[in-house]
Amino acid sequence: MELAIEGGTAAFGHEPPRYPRFSAAILERLVQVISTGPTQGLSKHHPVVGEFERALAEFHEVPHCLSASSGHGALQSALIGLEIADGDHVITSPYSWGASVSCILHNGAVPVFCDVSAETGLIDPDGLEPALTPHTRAVLVPHLYGQVSDMTAILDFAGRHDLAVIEDGSQAHGARHRGRRLGSLGDAAGFSINGVKPLATTEGGYLVTRHESVYWTPTISAQHAGRGELIGRASEPGFPDDLRDLVDTLVYTYRPNLASLILALDQLPHVDELNANRRANAEALRKKIDGLDLFAMPAHPADDSPVYHMVTINVRVPEWRDAILRVLQAEGVPAVSYVARGLNESPRLSPSYAGPKVMWTGAIRRSGYDATAADLPGMRAKVAASIEIPWNYVEENEDLTTDLAHAFAKIQANTGALRRLAA
Repeated sequence: MELAIEGGTAAFGHEPPRYPRFSAAILERLVQVISTGPTQGLSKHHPVVGEFERALAEFHEVPHCLSASSGHGALQSALIGLEIADGDHVITSPYSWGASVSCILHNGAVPVFCDVSAETGLIDPDGLEPALTPHTRAVLVPHLYGQVSDMTAILDFAGRHDLAVIEDGSQAHGARHRGRRLGSLGDAAGFSINGVKPLATTEGGYLVTRHESVYWTPTISAQHAGRGELIGRASEPGFPDDLRDLVDTLVYTYRPNLASLILALDQLPHVDELNANRRANAEALRKKIDGLDLFAMPAHPADDSPVYHMVTINVRVPEWRDAILRVLQAEGVPAVSYVARGLNESPRLSPSYAGPKVMWTGAIRRSGYDATAADLPGMRAKVAASIEIPWNYVEENEDLTTDLAHAFAKIQANTGALRRLAA
């Protein structure tokens, strides 16, 4: 039980998982498309784009999917589709990856932060009302680490205040809230399909929505809609006549990458199975560390199904968190602190920011809202206590979870060493 950082044998010697894995058939298809063309897909007229968008709409149980170049692009496309811009306020989480905030800033809107659960890091529904302003138009909800936000409570709040709801499902493909797929509950959702996500390719994303207008409106601002010699979105059946005269080339370049769409089509039929294995491994780890006083994995409602893109674990003595991270890494565990600080604490969100110019400083100043002054104790507690383990362990593996649990048990047995390391 001697810690590796003090000369003992490391508890965890497993190689990083080979992830994602692609079939030989899909790699042959990829080579064929690249060899024969066209290698650019600008609308559903390209068979790959059409197949991908129909498959993802069906997967998320909504009528519309718009493929994009990234998860960020998909989220900003959702804001464009809902016409949220020009100083509108969007309530969102400070405990997330930056794309769920920068998409708001890049669309000319202002992120207003609500507090999160100190246990999960997900939006605390009780924090929504204090974050409401006269300019609030929407709530953007990250399902961080593949956990499931309390969409029932969030949708109830949004309904009472006539707000749109955008889901950031970039780490939560296939997760369910009370039986329904994430991405189907709000007005729109954005997903990433980069190379580490539950639906993994190279780089890319997609928007899903149940609103026809939220599909079409971004096509003239974030895609190639149809000017010039290439067949764009304006050629798709149903393109609205009132948008036709607005088609130009003043766009964000968020159109899709065909290679990523092809690779995603290979992964999609297996997502639920791989998620079930992620879940089984996570629950096995939970049971094995349940008796350790120093650590706690967040609990989730029985009628929700998270997908565990990462496993998040809270250290019950936050002052030891950084020392524990170093000890875990020495034990061979690929542990990280995923959110180093609340997004609201980013210096570039301050109205008094004076560094290199960014596009949103003017909107922040005009709004009168200073995110850096927000009092968010749940966020601070989660940041201080949280440890994450990337969880692309998509095959059930008893030895792996046993060895991980052993690393945590060694730490529990060496609190004296932790005190020294944390001093």
